[in-house]
Amino acid sequence: MHSTAIKDRTLWFDGSSSFNPDNLVDLMQQYDIHFVDWMTPLINQYNRQVQKENEIRVKETCDPLMFDWTIPKKYTNLNIVEYVAEKHLILLETCPEHEWASREIRLAKELYNYHTRELDGVLRVIIYVINTLTDNNIVWGVGRGSSVSSYVLYVIGVHDVDSFSYDLDINDFLHD
Repeated sequence: MHSTAIKDRTLWFDGSSSFNPDNLVDLMQQYDIHFVDWMTPLINQYNRQVQKENEIRVKETCDPLMFDWTIPKKYTNLNIVEYVAEKHLILLETCPEHEWASREIRLAKELYNYHTRELDGVLRVIIYVINTLTDNNIVWGVGRGSSVSSYVLYVIGVHDVDSFSYDLDINDFLHD
């Protein structure tokens, strides 16, 4: 059994070596393992030797789009298009009037893109988080990574980079 210590974590693997199955319990406890990708006979043997709360379980996968988000009811029923449109009207007051139509088209296309990807629920959670941070006077970063390509995220206040002004492509963020 080989192990590699990296800061506060230990990676372990069996490589091409072998180990005595009788040492399995000690190894599992030494490396503080709680979840695995699949169950093996050795892990079943380990589970029979430990208390229920110390058993190793198979990791469950979660589809974030199907996840039952625990957010206040006013956000679970939020009409994304109306909410974003209201925010956009406020934003347009600070923009040159000759850009308004182009900005509205960009916003509509992006909202459609989010909707067709079934990301309305994710947007609701993002809006809830941003509103909670704002209400509690908590500061967050100005923008990070490809998310700054999204004009919708700019409008709802996730980041401070006006992707319309910089002509950033939403496909850099929402790509297949």
